[in-house]
Amino acid sequence: MGRRLSRLASARGVESREAKWNLYRQAFPPREGERVLDVGVSRLDDLPGENYFLRQYPHPSQVTAVGVHDLTELAERYPEIEFVQADGRELPFEDGAFDVVHSNAVIEHVGPRPEQAQFVSELVRVAKNGFVTTPNRWFPVEPHTHVPLFHWLPRGPALLLLRREWTVWLLSGRTFRRLFPADVDVDLRVQRMGGWPATLVAIFRRP
Repeated sequence: MGRRLSRLASARGVESREAKWNLYRQAFPPREGERVLDVGVSRLDDLPGENYFLRQYPHPSQVTAVGVHDLTELAERYPEIEFVQADGRELPFEDGAFDVVHSNAVIEHVGPRPEQAQFVSELVRVAKNGFVTTPNRWFPVEPHTHVPLFHWLPRGPALLLLRREWTVWLLSGRTFRRLFPADVDVDLRVQRMGGWPATLVAIFRRP
């Protein structure tokens, strides 16, 4: 059973990202003139499904992309997009600078709950609307290690079981929603894989 779930989790990447893009287009139909921020772009651009947003958003000159690493190679691949090296917990933009912010599977990497709350606070500060995704803690296979069930243990025993570094803080739907300010409208969606709730998507709109 564990191997089957692991294979399922490994194979779902591209399909999941296509589903996210379709949901994004429904929530925020791309339009000329809007300013869009993509927070947490990946240097691993050759991997299937990585940076799906950069590839598919139809108005690249309207996109600003943020990542914590050197983004020189990405800037060469996507010359119309503006790239900024920065930490998502401290974005170098003015309040409300963007119409929409997109962030795919980044929040689980920024640190424990206070760091995640700061990350969300920054996304809400700089954008009027947003599309934020993260793996669901209640999916039975941990999506980064592909090890089944261990992430349901308390963090201390889980780290001992894994026997290697695991700098991921997974979220449940309830905890994810609580990271957003109370006055922000959040539509929390769940994307399923094999019947299991695999991915959480928070679509937010500021008042």
